[in-house]
Amino acid sequence: MKSERYLWRGLLFAILVLHGCSTAAMVGAGAGAGLGTYSYIKGELTAQYPYPLDQTWNASLTALERLEIKVTAQERDALAGKIQGKRGDGKSVVLRIENKGLGVTAVGVRVGTFGNQEASRKIHQTILNVLEG
Repeated sequence: MKSERYLWRGLLFAILVLHGCSTAAMVGAGAGAGLGTYSYIKGELTAQYPYPLDQTWNASLTALERLEIKVTAQERDALAGKIQGKRGDGKSVVLRIENKGLGVTAVGVRVGTFGNQEASRKIHQTILNVLEG
């Protein structure tokens, strides 16, 4: 099962390379993290995970709970959703979750008004930990 997941990651990575990368700055991601890269644009750190929307949504809620981030609002339909929360220091947290098709889900994380790349990366790593559980 785990080798199949790595095969899908490799395939998705190849598709992204063949279709070209966005103009976003790509930042190395640590162990696993979606396809191995993040894009950081205008304060939002985005990663794509080779998991369906429902599973990624639930993992995101669990990750926020583990990080003691209080969920203040959530809205969702069959294709996308948004989770809003507050950290203990009062900074806002927003997760934008979007079904990309073929079992891939994009998650964008913004911490604070202008974004905090390190804090956003920690949320992404926690989401990945939950998904790979």
